[in-house]
Amino acid sequence: MRKYVIIILSCLLLCALVFSACTSNSAPNSPSPYDETIYTSEDGLPPLEDDLKQLYQDAEAIYLKIVFFDFHTDFNQPIEKYGYVFYKVDEDHFNSYDSFKTYLSNYFSQDFINGKILAPGDSQFIEGEDGALYMLDAGRGSNIFYAGCVFHSVERSEDKIKFTATAYYANTQEGYEGELFFAEPENMSDYSTEDFTFILVMEGDKWKFDLFSCFF
Repeated sequence: MRKYVIIILSCLLLCALVFSACTSNSAPNSPSPYDETIYTSEDGLPPLEDDLKQLYQDAEAIYLKIVFFDFHTDFNQPIEKYGYVFYKVDEDHFNSYDSFKTYLSNYFSQDFINGKILAPGDSQFIEGEDGALYMLDAGRGSNIFYAGCVFHSVERSEDKIKFTATAYYANTQEGYEGELFFAEPENMSDYSTEDFTFILVMEGDKWKFDLFSCFF
């Protein structure tokens, strides 16, 4: 009798182990909040869908104008504020401070606009008493050592996309004179690198850049 009891208990234990193994194997994995890096862009554009690549190019166009002070300005209408001289901006896309802010909102989040581009007391732009946009002539030139970059996809969710750009700078005294490249070079010792982070967030029902950089 005892022998039969042991056999029955052994069978029950074996069934329990088999059921447990099947359950653990069939259970779905908990989804990660972000997709891991899948590929690297080698075309000079971030690894995004075509519409977001276009958004990047449009955002870059206005951001570079800001960085390089590439605006049409009227140097005959300067104003002084905070001990600096600002010049009136005269552009087709925006003819006032408010219209400039509206234009920026097509590409950048409100946090990035208010905290970075138009940060109070720390911006090269001000609003004149006439409501016009004025800009401090404080642009910089391009980096003569910039040789190329490689974009990497980092993480993604329903309301956030993060990617980085590794920029390469020639280790020379004369600057870089070759063609720009968008894949990791074989002669890495000829370059120094710096990583830049870009973040897209969903604002309302549209993607906007919440972090943007100029690396050349």
